[in-house]
Amino acid sequence: TYINGSVNIGGQSSILVNCPNGSENWQVGTSQDISWTSSGVTNVKIEYTTNNGSTWSTVVGSTPASSGTYSWTIPNTPSTQCKVRISDVANSSLFDVSDNVFTISPAPTITVTSPNGGENWQVGMAHYITWTSSGVTNVKIEYTTNNGSTWSTVVGSTPASSGTYSWTIPNTPSTQCKVRISDAPNSSVFDESNNVFTLSTSPSITV
Repeated sequence: TYINGSVNIGGQSSILVNCPNGSENWQVGTSQDISWTSSGVTNVKIEYTTNNGSTWSTVVGSTPASSGTYSWTIPNTPSTQCKVRISDVANSSLFDVSDNVFTISPAPTITVTSPNGGENWQVGMAHYITWTSSGVTNVKIEYTTNNGSTWSTVVGSTPASSGTYSWTIPNTPSTQCKVRISDAPNSSVFDESNNVFTLSTSPSITV
């Protein structure tokens, strides 16, 4: 038997969603592979839901069934009630849906709150670098004294959840300083001071 030009093995067409099939956590902006197995199907339509099937949105209207995989850039639709549905383009009554819900989680964010520009921090003194973050476990903290041309490490990894790090100001006075905080394992997620701040030398008294 032939269906839509493909050999229909065993006389029965079929589609089976392999991934995501439940419990996955896919982050907004990442690339993830939707995968399936099929028989007797030429092209498939891929959809997803963020409300456990109440409504569906199209991922791709038609892609070759034989490939068995489709690279999906996760949209900015965070939800814990997601599923994927894969159907036969030529026969929408032939389809399969993820067995259980999976999660689309927000993209990680980091925001430097201090120093954020205009501060004057004195060499040798301790000051708190502070930030807010989400979806990040550990952060790397760096600073520049030349407005970003080069960066030096303050700490390679510290818990993001603390939101604060006590920094003893090094003897590198400059008026062109900034702090950069990044996701320790993923440097593409980062933020830096909005404007420059100053590291000033300690005042001295000569008798």
